[in-house]
Amino acid sequence: MTEPDQSAAAQSSRLKKESLDKDLTKIVHVEEAVQSAARRLAAPGMALLFLAVAGAWSSIYIGVQPNSVFIIVAAMLGGYMALNIGANDVANNIAPAVGSRALTLTGALVIAAIFESAGALIAGGDVVTTISKGIIDPELVADSETFIWAMMAALLSAALWLNLAT
Repeated sequence: MTEPDQSAAAQSSRLKKESLDKDLTKIVHVEEAVQSAARRLAAPGMALLFLAVAGAWSSIYIGVQPNSVFIIVAAMLGGYMALNIGANDVANNIAPAVGSRALTLTGALVIAAIFESAGALIAGGDVVTTISKGIIDPELVADSETFIWAMMAALLSAALWLNLAT
């Protein structure tokens, strides 16, 4: 090969390498964008999975009954409300501890998860009893389906409001 041919080949090789480097850099940026989007979707995905499990568990638990769809939807709405109550409680309690650097975020979340679960398991039954018997008497509503729709609307509106407020 002559010297101009070697120089042209070297320059062509350099151009190919630069082009390849640019392409690889673009691919790296695309991968970073996908990972960023996936991280942002992890929490809502886990919440949707929780609601799906709540609905599936309630459908297995109640079996085939009349109006079983209402019970499944109510279980999913109850799960949504529980997620919102937990998020609100955790936000109110860990913000000062993490903000003052008394706890790390991970430590505060672990403590919150333990005590939120303990509170739901220990006092949850009393709350359900109070709500089911002590607030509204279902006997006062003439139509049971109207009562069901009213209770589901109240649950959904309370969950949405708590979500927006948090």
